[in-house]
Amino acid sequence: MLQRRLERNLTQALLAKEAGVSKSTIERMESGESTQLTNLIRVLRVLSLLGALEAMIPAPVASPLEQLKRRRNVRRRASAGRGGAGGGAGEPPSKPWVWGDTP
Repeated sequence: MLQRRLERNLTQALLAKEAGVSKSTIERMESGESTQLTNLIRVLRVLSLLGALEAMIPAPVASPLEQLKRRRNVRRRASAGRGGAGGGAGEPPSKPWVWGDTP
């Protein structure tokens, strides 16, 4: 945060004013001390670093019910097709494989 503030040529006082926090809040943040989340968000917004905070939020996970619904639709077996054993749908059945046959 300190480096970004310096890159934007902002003093601690100016950053504090733009973010709506006190200068001592900026001093504490830059020294690594704790701060309120709302103050952190305000400062990150002014420094155009809010995207870095959003990157830490994990992607939403489907609910357990949604996961079960998806699992039901997963194909678990191959079908022999309409011709019985052998080829897929629309293909004529193939002869049984015998040792020595080439694929």
